[in-house]
Amino acid sequence: MPNHTAVCPSSSSTREQIVGIWRLGQRFAQGCGSELSLAQPADSRGNPRFDYVLKSVRQPAPEASVGLPAPQDTREAQRRIMQSIEVAGVTHPNLIAVLDASDASHAPYLVMPRLDTVTMDERIRQIEHFALPVALWWTRQVAQALEKLHSAGWVHGNVTPGNVLVDAKGHATLIDLGFSARIHTPLHRTFRGTPNYASPELATGGTAALPAMDTFALGRLLWGNLAATAPVAPAVIEPVAELIERMVADDPQQRPAIGEVVQRLLALEIDTLGEHIGPVLPARAIAA
Repeated sequence: MPNHTAVCPSSSSTREQIVGIWRLGQRFAQGCGSELSLAQPADSRGNPRFDYVLKSVRQPAPEASVGLPAPQDTREAQRRIMQSIEVAGVTHPNLIAVLDASDASHAPYLVMPRLDTVTMDERIRQIEHFALPVALWWTRQVAQALEKLHSAGWVHGNVTPGNVLVDAKGHATLIDLGFSARIHTPLHRTFRGTPNYASPELATGGTAALPAMDTFALGRLLWGNLAATAPVAPAVIEPVAELIERMVADDPQQRPAIGEVVQRLLALEIDTLGEHIGPVLPARAIAA
């Protein structure tokens, strides 16, 4: 699983740590209030395998004098982990699985599988010929995860290429449920999310959570994927561009429901496929 957490000054500690039923290994990513560590079952001492990732509120070493998280960062990290735990009951092959969690208010954590993936934008950079059908396929997988979330009554709230992990075979996984919210519940007036992917109504704040917000963000993601694809005839691009235009409409009521987006992406994927195209990685990336 890649480093998809913003970096802040940190302190390090080599002491062994047990969290719940988990033994922590290397801490490989951290934000201003949270951190990601490799993990294994606590009774696996001596086993070199760390097949899980534990996300927790950042806990600097007691002797650390610099790099301490600000109180507001700690509170935000706690809120986001608790929110992810609340959504953990929603499962889908394209949605990150939460395997274990603790909702202790002072030190919540959640455990996810360790995935052999990179972020979507990084995977695109590794591909020599990023074909349009592959871009549509990856986007459809994200749309399917969103369809499951929406049907369960949730909005994801932060759909970006950095929150989509793609493995070498092209399987996409939507991660980071910390910005999720129940559909129609009021959102915090302070903007939370990623500006380039935030819908107009989300960016202004003080509104209710709507599935159309995720549709907008997915439209922006699809637009970025489209821009990275190998050149094709304008007649092939036009129906994709028309779908994007609908998805990013300023008026949320004019955006298609995510179920319609899934079906349209599938149809476009089939129309543009021609023959089987896989996301073939260059030899140097495979060797690495």
